[in-house]
Amino acid sequence: HPNLPKSERSPHLRLTSSLPGATMASALCEEILTDAVRGDSEQYDLAGFTQPWLNDLVEGCLGRVIPAKTYVACKFVIGGGKKTRQKYDPEMLKHFTVALSAAGLEEDRGASACAECQGMYKYQHDTDKDLKYLHVFPKVDLSAAAEDAEDGGGGSGGGGPQSPEYQCVSCTYEEFQELLAMNVPSFSQKRALLKRMRVMESALEQLESMLTQQQRFTSQEQDMYDSMVDVGIKVEFLNKELEKMVTKGRLTKGEQKQMVSDLGTKMEELDVAIATADAEGKAKKKDALEGKKSQLTEKTDVIAAFKPIVYTMAHEKELNDLRKELAVLDKIDTSGKLLKGDDLTKLAKKPRVEERIAALESEDKGWFEDECRAVLFNPAAAKPAPKKKTTSGGGGGGGSTGWLTTAAKGSSRSGPATKKAAPQNPFALLGGDE
Repeated sequence: HPNLPKSERSPHLRLTSSLPGATMASALCEEILTDAVRGDSEQYDLAGFTQPWLNDLVEGCLGRVIPAKTYVACKFVIGGGKKTRQKYDPEMLKHFTVALSAAGLEEDRGASACAECQGMYKYQHDTDKDLKYLHVFPKVDLSAAAEDAEDGGGGSGGGGPQSPEYQCVSCTYEEFQELLAMNVPSFSQKRALLKRMRVMESALEQLESMLTQQQRFTSQEQDMYDSMVDVGIKVEFLNKELEKMVTKGRLTKGEQKQMVSDLGTKMEELDVAIATADAEGKAKKKDALEGKKSQLTEKTDVIAAFKPIVYTMAHEKELNDLRKELAVLDKIDTSGKLLKGDDLTKLAKKPRVEERIAALESEDKGWFEDECRAVLFNPAAAKPAPKKKTTSGGGGGGGSTGWLTTAAKGSSRSGPATKKAAPQNPFALLGGDE
């Protein structure tokens, strides 16, 4: 297969279910998301899936809110009798349920595809077919699926050629830096992108391994390989950007809590490893592990000591006023009483109020913003109003910035000077990098 120079590689990428190695989880995520948007509850075979792939599957779709036409059930084949058991990891049920529980899903033996059972799962052993299943009922956003269908399936989700990670692996290094500045200014957004780009990096490594073994590519695999540009360098750059934000304390309160919790989990794992090394009499290994734990403890203390930054919505006051007005109108609309002239006049404003809220909330929205909303914004701004289809062009890309960034009260940090050549940023980030 020709190993084309990076300068000649196409900036376009397709995903295929025949992707090798770790991308099996990514391909299955895309299939599940596509089925959910269509409103289909399907069966998926997890033969050959390892624990890391199960974790990727949960992180990629099952553990988050996904767009769907209706409430869906994902039926996974995880084992079977003598004829099929060799295809499945004997510990798959344990690994899968642990990953789902860690993502916030709960077991319910009576769960079904309905509003009340979102975020639940249940185990089933079909003795007639001699197969073992795990039924997962993910949390869904019905309005997002309707909007996605209206837009022709575009947008930043679903793993298509226009998804964030695809744009990032197939563009030049300079374009990649611009995409980061414009679309993932916060720590949690960068982190979400990094997870997805590491999947793409793993796919590239698998393809390069196939090349060294002189294995033949499919046309889809060739297209994918040709589209990859400086993936390792981009992942390294993004990882350094995250470290820089941690070092300088550019985290929200929610991001701080998340980081401290993650580091705490790592320290608990180190405690187990230290105890094991001690019991085995491996003094050098124990000392090395204790050194790593000390570094994590110091890093945790540094993160907790920083005053968090605060992202606020540029139109927060107007949005809050509009939401209060909408709540009053909803109360009138659902009162069940015979409406008088004044009430009818007020209700006539409701569509315009809903459209204005939708337009303001969608202005210059960055990648993964909905996914990261809980740790990005304060509780008052974190919950968006119910989505409504709009006829006005308020979908973003306008002249105003959708979000603003300020330091937490009492912080002495100052904002950076604006660079004229830089792309417009959905967030005005804190300074201090220079």
